[in-house]
Amino acid sequence: MNKLNFFSWIMLIVSPIYSFAQEPSLYPTDYLSPAFHAGRRAAFKENLSQNGVGIFFASQVRVRNNDNDFEYAQSKNFYYFTGLEEPNAVLLLFKQPVTILNKTGTEFIFVQQRDPLKELWTGKILGPAGVEARYKLENIFTNDQFANTTIDFSKIDSVYTAYRDEDIFSKYKSKEDPLTKMASIVDQLIIANNVPIASESTKKILSNLRGIKQPEEIVLITKAAAMSNAGHNDVIRAIKPGMREYQAQAIMEYHFKYNGSEYNGYPSINGAAENSCILHYNTNLKLINNGDLLLSDCAAEYHGYTADVTRTIPANGKFTAAQKTIYELVLKAQNAGIAACKTGNKFGAVDAAARAVVYDGLIKLGIATNEQEARKFFPHGTSHHLGLDVHDMGPRVLAAGVVLTVEPGIYIPAGSNCDKKWWNIGIRIEDDILITEKGNEILSIGSPRTVEAIEKMAKEKSIFKN
Repeated sequence: MNKLNFFSWIMLIVSPIYSFAQEPSLYPTDYLSPAFHAGRRAAFKENLSQNGVGIFFASQVRVRNNDNDFEYAQSKNFYYFTGLEEPNAVLLLFKQPVTILNKTGTEFIFVQQRDPLKELWTGKILGPAGVEARYKLENIFTNDQFANTTIDFSKIDSVYTAYRDEDIFSKYKSKEDPLTKMASIVDQLIIANNVPIASESTKKILSNLRGIKQPEEIVLITKAAAMSNAGHNDVIRAIKPGMREYQAQAIMEYHFKYNGSEYNGYPSINGAAENSCILHYNTNLKLINNGDLLLSDCAAEYHGYTADVTRTIPANGKFTAAQKTIYELVLKAQNAGIAACKTGNKFGAVDAAARAVVYDGLIKLGIATNEQEARKFFPHGTSHHLGLDVHDMGPRVLAAGVVLTVEPGIYIPAGSNCDKKWWNIGIRIEDDILITEKGNEILSIGSPRTVEAIEKMAKEKSIFKN
């Protein structure tokens, strides 16, 4: 599929941004397909050793307080291979066919069984029949069938898994849950049979697979970016002196949820004035005053995939001369970074391109005297991979299908060794970039980036501003 046709297809799906909320179906129908997950499992199995096994657990249910749990979020690797969003499950993937519980194949999954009492309180559990019907998986068992005789570890040469990194074990529970029990069995069998865990190989395989996005994944990231843009744009319209940081956050997240986002991609960052100079500030309590800048780093997650967008805007709708100077320097650096987003470039080339612009600009402005000093005002990397995780896995050389952020920033806290007019100016501009065969595409293009466009949008009406 050529680039033009591919992106015409994406925009047909995501424009207008509310279109997927208007489908006649009672529930969303745009999840990743069973064929997508099957293809990802097949690709993973190709990379296993001859007698290797891939083991992927669902996320644990974790208690927040008393009898309330944290909102459940599925393990991204488990979701990538199955699509299943229920807890208490494990997926086994083999290179060669094996027999488990009288069924022969290369894929086996153990899931929770139906429970009418639980379903009365928290909703339907799919059970084996439901999992088979919805996700087209084969060799499905209930998790109470998982025992220390389930897998013959004497014939396995390597275990490919990330479950230890994902902290499956619940050390402080007095009673084992099904997931902990299954993980304990696996751990005991690995130790008893002295089977090596291919941790680095697992990470490399997952990074190569998850780092190159398939068309279905790009559609979901693009939708998440459209939801994120809707939030950022309305904050630009609604922002005014006297607003609180958490009110900007509320406007932002209203648009995420209204458009179907299940979660925020990460904790929302809304920092005004001095708080704009704190990289991951998310207290979001301060009063926003006239003349302040508001740095909003917020994005939606949709069907497992997140965007990552940052805009920095003036509270009164107009940049001061000093703010404009720093903003346009950051924008120039971002444009340089985006230009470096090409197939064959090293991942670090994007950072190098953006950083060179920032360093040169800060030295010319007299804010820094050399590159080492300039680095204090731009202390983070320019890019990270983006997808199932906001800081996703991916290759170190850019290739078509890679999605990454480009997010240079300049942060000048009060007390810095420079003219006071620069103090408390913190600016970051962040967009989500898809690498294509012919260059790149900005997936988050729908929110303004230039000073002129932001100031123009700030004059528009919002339902949140009288």
